[in-house]
Amino acid sequence: MVIGIICSAIAGAFISVQAAVNAKMNVHLGAWATTVLVFIVGLVGSLIPLVLFGGDLAGIRDVSPIYALGGLLGVGVVFCVMRSIQLLGPTLSVSVILVSQLVWALGVDLFGAFGMPQLTLAPGQVIGLMILLLGVVIFKQSQATALARESMKEAA
Repeated sequence: MVIGIICSAIAGAFISVQAAVNAKMNVHLGAWATTVLVFIVGLVGSLIPLVLFGGDLAGIRDVSPIYALGGLLGVGVVFCVMRSIQLLGPTLSVSVILVSQLVWALGVDLFGAFGMPQLTLAPGQVIGLMILLLGVVIFKQSQATALARESMKEAA
């Protein structure tokens, strides 16, 4: 479990930093060129450990074609995160993404989608989601107040 938590924390850091980097690259290349470049670099970055540490690509014949959609979903992730950061800024964008991820992950758990174990909805999960959503609203309001205060200081 500890390794899973560490991997999750690292993934969160990677996602946030990648999103900011991609948003900056998008300014120079455009959204689709940036998305292509991200996946080309990602392909090379994936091939290196595959060659060094091994992997069983022969098992691809046993994988349902529906799971290949993961790659297309990745394209959507990169593109939408880039655009959301441009339009909302990094903190609000990541906050909304986190809420959305949790809601969709809960749906996967509740329906047992993609062969995952099916779980039942507990009141604590609903309360937790509501608290998280309220936290995003409070966070955004606080951010807006701080920005307004900064603007007033600069104007004075």
